[in-house]
Amino acid sequence: MDLRIDFAFKTFAEGNPESLTSLLNAIFSNARINRIVKSVRLKNPNMDKKAIEDKLSILDVRAELDDGTDILIEMHLHGISQIKSKIIRSWARAYSEELEVGQKYTSQLPTITIAFVDGAVDPIEKSQNTTDKIHRVCMITDKDDGAIFTEALELHFINMKAFAKAVNEANSINIKEATSDMFAYWLSVITEKEIVNKDIIENARKEKEAIQMAVSAIARQSEDKAVRQAYQRRKDEIFFHKKELADKDATIEEQAKIIAELRSQLEQK
Repeated sequence: MDLRIDFAFKTFAEGNPESLTSLLNAIFSNARINRIVKSVRLKNPNMDKKAIEDKLSILDVRAELDDGTDILIEMHLHGISQIKSKIIRSWARAYSEELEVGQKYTSQLPTITIAFVDGAVDPIEKSQNTTDKIHRVCMITDKDDGAIFTEALELHFINMKAFAKAVNEANSINIKEATSDMFAYWLSVITEKEIVNKDIIENARKEKEAIQMAVSAIARQSEDKAVRQAYQRRKDEIFFHKKELADKDATIEEQAKIIAELRSQLEQK
């Protein structure tokens, strides 16, 4: 079962809070963030409409860490071009919901968003040395000196495609950007379908008990007939949606080509 499919990841996370805790710690460790998660409490992922014109926001996973911090997790195999706007909107809504009546603004804990994406989520301005980063951590900072303005917003974008590419090229899990072994182990499980050398997954399973538990849980999940059927339906939906987008892009390119040819003909007359 492919954990990059949002349904599969959601089902896995909801049924295995200890594995989710391990994954979160690996992500924070890789980002060199001094935060140790001891436990997570899953919450309702639906954020109801505030007004008639609002869009209903449904997250893949929403949880509360043991210190009360709210965390949002999403898995995206498509719609990368719109993901930044979607993530900011979901974060803003979740952050506003966490403040209780009478609570001081200064006492509110941050809201953390983690988005697994199948491609690059590039910044507005890229430095010359920037490649497709595997793990991008975004916060509100000063434009000139980089000072953190507030820790209320913390966004993690994890490029699954870049990770699988780096591992396949190196034929090893020991890649430069994965500074945390557990982060690399976890991503190898999540992107298992794209990893060419399956021994990498097997070695990760043997070396880390948390990975062994996760792989076993995924196998049990795959054996559940109802879950497998729902997973296949969601997988088909994603496939046809991506195909529809690809066909649409092709049509636009064809139309642009025809327009260019007509314009060239008119200029020659």
